[in-house]
Amino acid sequence: MSYKTIVVSLNDISRSETLLALAAGMAAKHKAHLIGLYVIPAPRIYPAVSAHATPIVLNETKAFFEENAGQSRQAFEKATNAAGAEAEWRRVESDSPNIADDVIEHGLQADLLLISQRNELGNDGIESDFCERVVMESGRPVIVVPQNGKFKEIGEHVVVGWNASREATRAVFDALPMLGNAKETRLIWVDPQKQPGKSGNLPGAEMAATLTRHGVRSIAEAMPTDGIGIGDALLNRASDLGADLIVMGAYGHTRLREFVFGGATRTVLDQMTVPVLMSH
Repeated sequence: MSYKTIVVSLNDISRSETLLALAAGMAAKHKAHLIGLYVIPAPRIYPAVSAHATPIVLNETKAFFEENAGQSRQAFEKATNAAGAEAEWRRVESDSPNIADDVIEHGLQADLLLISQRNELGNDGIESDFCERVVMESGRPVIVVPQNGKFKEIGEHVVVGWNASREATRAVFDALPMLGNAKETRLIWVDPQKQPGKSGNLPGAEMAATLTRHGVRSIAEAMPTDGIGIGDALLNRASDLGADLIVMGAYGHTRLREFVFGGATRTVLDQMTVPVLMSH
């Protein structure tokens, strides 16, 4: 089993080099078709200022995205040629001011999407809920790459956030093409004592056995904590183990609840230090 169609979103110019190194390497490894996607969004005009949105402002905005699209294409072609990956460039002029709309649309027919963690200080025109929307609405596994660090290869040492939920199950099976090549996959069940009826005597053991039948070298591990959040616990354990990839289900609770009360998905999206494969 392998990924055969991969879409990489390249609107975040500041992370193009890292995204492309990872995406092109994965495409070559899986013999996949890699689609480099750059979206030129429609202007975002607010009613209160629409009368003052002169053609000059609109033209400058479009020119900004056009220039970045050109830079992205050059970087994409350089990276894919170097990796020997089968590649396709897509520059999309959108009817929507939200870049996520087109990334989701083009990702629906892909096996995997790669996007960058939101850069809160960036001036790239990417909306603040971009990552959440792509993860929630694409119906596909999404690898989110941190804003800091270089990650040419990932998936040798994998931490899986496991709790026998629908979202976690989806993430594990979505990640199988990578887990099959991993040196070690560790299923981490954070605070299983809080779900005794669900976790059983050996939390995660049954899923570890299932993965073993797929040829995955897997270990189940219970991780009781002193009350720290699940997201923090997974990030800490991944750091302790030197993991290069976290696999987890996304938004087992509603996004509103996570926004108000916090949650594992929100924590990991904000604080990730290694790429994270998320599924919903």
